[in-house]
Amino acid sequence: MEFRKLFHRRRKTQDPGSRPQPLRIEGIAPAPLTPEPDDAEQAAAALLELMASSVNVQVPNNDDDQHRHKDKPRDAVYYRQLAGRIREAHRSAMLRTMRFLSFAEQELLKPDLPAHGPGSLALLEAELYKRIDIIDRYGGELKRRWQHCLAEVTVRLMQAADETDKN
Repeated sequence: MEFRKLFHRRRKTQDPGSRPQPLRIEGIAPAPLTPEPDDAEQAAAALLELMASSVNVQVPNNDDDQHRHKDKPRDAVYYRQLAGRIREAHRSAMLRTMRFLSFAEQELLKPDLPAHGPGSLALLEAELYKRIDIIDRYGGELKRRWQHCLAEVTVRLMQAADETDKN
């Protein structure tokens, strides 16, 4: 079965000014987002990588890797590989931030989030501020979404504080 037939976006009913529809599998309910991948998601990703790879590549452990770099001179190839790993780490951080923002947007749709405690607005605020360096690095749409989430959390925390002051 072809993947294009399984995954599709509904564009015909979408207005040009509306938000894009999320990618869905027809007949499957959307799963809630989590701020970090859970065990099932990591297992599925590993299975997909295994299925997609046609060549078995043996990954060296850290001890072998460190031993090789001690004996090897640090030439241009080494620094290109290092730059590639740094780029990949930055890309990974950006993807984790995008995932967290999607989670935060999903949580902010709930009108009854507590101000403090597990799953609270205060925790969302703290997690948003943890990602400020990544947001500053990439800017654009990511920064706009981050600012929107932070503003929503701040307003709701102020409203909760006003309600507790009145009581």
